[in-house]
Amino acid sequence: MPKPTAAQKRKRIKLSWAKYQELIMEVLERDNYKCQNPDCPKKWSLDNPHHIIFKSQGGGDDTAENLITLCLGCHAKKHGVTLK
Repeated sequence: MPKPTAAQKRKRIKLSWAKYQELIMEVLERDNYKCQNPDCPKKWSLDNPHHIIFKSQGGGDDTAENLITLCLGCHAKKHGVTLK
């Protein structure tokens, strides 16, 4: 199954692009733009909010309470993906 595009993801979460951007900025600012994995050596993230409760596990809430800032590497590890 192909990965959904960004537009498909936004449609699925039923937020307008502007509202989605506001939510992402809220989470990034709350987390001081830092990866929230305490073992991460990078500690910097620009745009990788992660659902604490995965959507695939019923965590479809696109709220600041269900999002956490992770760097790209930590986000990939949470989803079992290896970056090259």
